[in-house]
This record gives sequence, C-alpha cells and structure tokens, in this order.
Amino acid sequence: MRVLMVNAQGPGLHAGGAERSVGALTVGLLARGHAVEILQAFPDGSPVLPGTRRTVLHAVDWHDSRVRTLENHLGDLLSLPRRRVEELIRAAEPDVVHTHNLPGFGTGVWEVARRVGVPVVHTAHDYHLLCPRVTLSKPDGAPCSPGPFLCGARTRRMARWAGAVAHYTGVSQYVVDVHRTVFGATAATVIRNPVQTDVQATRPPGPAPRVLGYIGSLDANKGVDRLLRAAPALAAAGCSIRIAGDGRLRAEVEAAAADPALHVVYDGTVGAQAKSEFLSACDVGVVPSVWPEPGGPNRTMVEWLLARRPVLLSRRGGLGEVVDSYPGAIPIEPTTEEIVAAMAALREPAAWEAALERAGRAHVDGDEAAALWVDAYERVLLGAAAGR
Repeated sequence: MRVLMVNAQGPGLHAGGAERSVGALTVGLLARGHAVEILQAFPDGSPVLPGTRRTVLHAVDWHDSRVRTLENHLGDLLSLPRRRVEELIRAAEPDVVHTHNLPGFGTGVWEVARRVGVPVVHTAHDYHLLCPRVTLSKPDGAPCSPGPFLCGARTRRMARWAGAVAHYTGVSQYVVDVHRTVFGATAATVIRNPVQTDVQATRPPGPAPRVLGYIGSLDANKGVDRLLRAAPALAAAGCSIRIAGDGRLRAEVEAAAADPALHVVYDGTVGAQAKSEFLSACDVGVVPSVWPEPGGPNRTMVEWLLARRPVLLSRRGGLGEVVDSYPGAIPIEPTTEEIVAAMAALREPAAWEAALERAGRAHVDGDEAAALWVDAYERVLLGAAAGR
C-alpha cells in the first residue's frame, strides 16, 4: 500500500515522542515493501528518511514564530479543508492517509482526504483535539475539563470532520477513551509504544537512595513544583534532588539549586551521553506528573527502569494502566507528601534491596517486540485501505 504520513513536525528517529513513532513506523513499513510519503506542517531540519519523499507545508516552525503559533490556534478553530493540502494528497496518490499531531493542519485534512476518496487513520499521541494547551490541565497543573465555550467550541469545530476517519488508535486506553467525544463509535485500537531506548546507565545505583532524579519538561503539569516543595524534607533526611530539562519553571529550579540548604542540583538540558551520565548520577527516578500522561509506558519511565533505577511513578493517565506491570515502578500520587514518604520507605535497607532487584528485571524490547508494534499499525492501515 501507499501511505501518506501527516504529522506537524514530521518523522524523527532521535527526538520527540510522536516524531519518533512516525519515524520508526515509516522505517518499519518501508522494510515491508510499502511506500511512504511524509507531509509535515513545519520545517524541522531533520534529514529526509531514505526511501521517502517529504513535503513541508509552512515556511517557518511555530517554535520560532509567535505569528505562526497564533495562526496554528486559529487554524485549529477553523479546521478548513485547504486546497493546497488537497493538491498534495492527490499528488501522493495514497491508499490511506495516516494523521498524527495536527497543529498547522487542523482536522480539515480529514475532510480533504474524504473528498479525494482516501480513507484516514488517526493516531492520538496527546490531547491536542480536546485542549488548546494539549495537557487537559490548567497552567498551574490542576486538572481542567474542556469548557463548553472556547475549548468545547474548538473541539466541536475540529470534530465535525471526524466522520472521515475510518479507524483511530491511541498510545493508551485512557487516550482512546477520552477521544470518544471526538470519534464516537469509530473503530479504535490501543497500540502501546514498545519499551526501547538507546540511553544506558554507566554505573549501578548507590548502596542507599541518596539522589532523586527528575528529567523532562520543567512545568507545573509535570509536577516539578511539587518536587521542589519536597526538597527541604528530603534534604533533612540526607537526600538531594537532581533535575535536568527546561521549561516554564526553570527560574524556580535555578533558584532552588542556588540555595545550598535545599540540596538541589540543576544540570540544564541534557542529551545523548550527557543523559546517560545524568541517570547514572541518580539512585531513584521520579515521574510526578499531575496531568494525565498519554503514554503508558512513556519514554521517561522506560529510561529510568532500563538504567536499573527504581522510579516513583504517577498513576495519572496512561501511566496508571501500566505502573503495576513494570517491576521497579513504585506507584505514587503526585504530591509532595507522597514523594517524601516514598523516599523514606526506600531508605529501609530491605526495601531498597528489593526495589533494586525489581528494577534490575527491566529489559529492552527487542526486534520481535518492535516488529509486533509495526504489525499492529500495519493491520489497521491495511484494513482502512481495503475499505476504500
């Protein structure tokens, strides 16, 4: 079959969540003899994947342009079928259009595909169709149900073309279920991301849990403010917090790191080998997300476990579906009190030994698991294409 992959930032094998998935799926489908073209909204500087052709819709990336960001929000609200997109779909002559993240496109791309006579499969990686902030949470991290006015009107506008989608998939059952408000009774499949990473720790954890590590976006919806509020109690117990990443709470993290009484270390943004060193410098990981994390598992959880580190894991969203299935994951409510209590429990020698033993059972999914992941998408795409 011929597949047209539609994603805001295109395919990326080494960056992003949806982008990694699009890139890995593209490579997997090509290896099975399918033809794949990429239609992306924004330039990202990544090389074209061998065996594919790529078209970029807009001249500038929204990350670099406030105007483009505003145009994205307006485009979501309007979600108009665009003639240019129709021209590109006709030129690609796909058997199926597979859409992913849609900033820069809007859901009008679904209606365009319907008019051209091409079935659509959509994969929900996050909550973009339901929430302008994508997180289903307020700026302070508190849960936020889509309101009936701005958010509700936006979702209704975007959902009006959902009848063109033959099948949708989600990275967790939570994501599939919450998108029923958009897709109704449309056929749906949960396709979880495989447990894979190219980051490895260079040394084992210490003989006691002394360093609690966080890596990711420095935002309230990720629970970073709650983690910082745990610093005084953890410092009093002889523990430090090590943080890597960037985001809106960076100033707060830097201020905490500047206070010697809090025992907070800030490593800035890390990647590749620096990430391996960061994981190795910590004894325990924490994912204190207060928003409903879409993926179950997500990449950060996987990296901690494959580094043989126990990880304190929020039960919110897709994470709650898998936390009990992964040895080494310790479920918590993402509160300051539970973070402190969980670290206190781990300081008991027997508990620490047991936690390390469980974390040591983590394994990287091999080629067979990755092939099964491609199998799942291939079945959905072939089924949609057959219905053309």
